[in-house]
Amino acid sequence: MAVLVVFAGGRSSRFGRDKCTYVHGGRRLIDYVIEAGREAVDKVVIAAGQNTHLYPGEEVVADSPRFSGPLAAVDSAVQLFDETLIFAPCDAPHLRPAAFKELLRAEAPLSVWVFPNGRVESTIFKAEPTAAREALRLLAQHRRSRLDDLFRLVPTEFLAVEKHEADPTWLLNVNKAQDLAGAAPAFKHKVFLDDYLLRWGEPPLARWLTLGDVEALRTEFLRYVEVGLLSMAAHVAKDLGTPSFRALAEVIYEAVDIEKARQG
Repeated sequence: MAVLVVFAGGRSSRFGRDKCTYVHGGRRLIDYVIEAGREAVDKVVIAAGQNTHLYPGEEVVADSPRFSGPLAAVDSAVQLFDETLIFAPCDAPHLRPAAFKELLRAEAPLSVWVFPNGRVESTIFKAEPTAAREALRLLAQHRRSRLDDLFRLVPTEFLAVEKHEADPTWLLNVNKAQDLAGAAPAFKHKVFLDDYLLRWGEPPLARWLTLGDVEALRTEFLRYVEVGLLSMAAHVAKDLGTPSFRALAEVIYEAVDIEKARQG
């Protein structure tokens, strides 16, 4: 059995109104995600956060007080359910059942999609609750709320969009009304073309958080660069925190920016 948890607690500030309940083609944006999910999972719940009032009669999950942002919804869901969980944002109306089914086929406790340019689409992923709980405890202890930190702590299979012949537009979220057209991104550089299973003996992030081991972070950074997980490398560079690493992080973020890829 698997459960789809739909992130729907955001403020939608760039869109100008609540995105999840915005009607497009006769349906709310969230309905497209739910419909795609129903072909792959047995149950759907909505992580509505402060927007619970928008979903009367629908099953909602409250945010965990230990975190902010999407990680608050993840924390609540893994404590509430023992079944395999799939997470997806409400504002990805082009999602297809195949995107969820491929995540479920992965054998690692976590699985997540990666665009060819090395950007991890961190809001669409699979998680086994028992594997995620200890990682969330550590993140809460150190007041970390970055969703991608889960992939740094728990064995994760990073799925290459190109290998699985998935349409990149499936994974795109809507930030502006014109995004509803689903324009395909164009990737100048393709660096992640095959799946990659990452399983650390002792996660470098855990060593840094508990022991202050900076060298562990350097090792982690290099691994991500070597295998083409560039957005993950950028997150580590930010943690390394020197002026040069912070600047490098911003350069990488810009290089893998999906909005720029959408614009060609």
